[in-house]
Amino acid sequence: MGRKLHIGGWTRVEGWEVLDALPGPHVDHVGKADDLTRFPDATFAGVYASHVLEHLDYMGELQKALAEWKRVLQPGGRIYVGVPDMDVLARLYLEKEFLSFEQRFHVMRIMFGGHTNQFDYHVVGLNEEFLRRYLTEAGYVNIKRVEKFGLFDDASALEFGGMPISLNLIAEKPGRGLGAILSSMIS
Repeated sequence: MGRKLHIGGWTRVEGWEVLDALPGPHVDHVGKADDLTRFPDATFAGVYASHVLEHLDYMGELQKALAEWKRVLQPGGRIYVGVPDMDVLARLYLEKEFLSFEQRFHVMRIMFGGHTNQFDYHVVGLNEEFLRRYLTEAGYVNIKRVEKFGLFDDASALEFGGMPISLNLIAEKPGRGLGAILSSMIS
């Protein structure tokens, strides 16, 4: 399948290179999610980012990241993107009759980040409508929602009170057109 990049990964998993803003024993590449200039075009067959996009400003950083991820993807390559689902979190936050103060405070931390380091702040809230729009505008195709990716034990499978709170989408970089395939077969 080729090289695969896990942006913001917490652990080392065979077959995946990890890029993170902070160094660690599991990190192969230290850098920002919206700057993949160290990698040539079409380097990766897959890019995975669970609970990363909400840390990027919607006034440019988020769009730049999606463009960079597409650039480093091979034609037909897939991105796996998980974010806190703002629709679900907003509903949970408003459940004052059913959730305690502490539970609602925990939901608020999921919405705005844990503030454990300089990168653990959320600067955008995304739901399916918004994330699909960003992906479409970045040129991704075949966007589909999945309950879980099943690739890593991470926030993409996060639940609160038995309710999944992660919005998980898979999208593709458009593949080579039929003309390009036929042309490469003839040459």
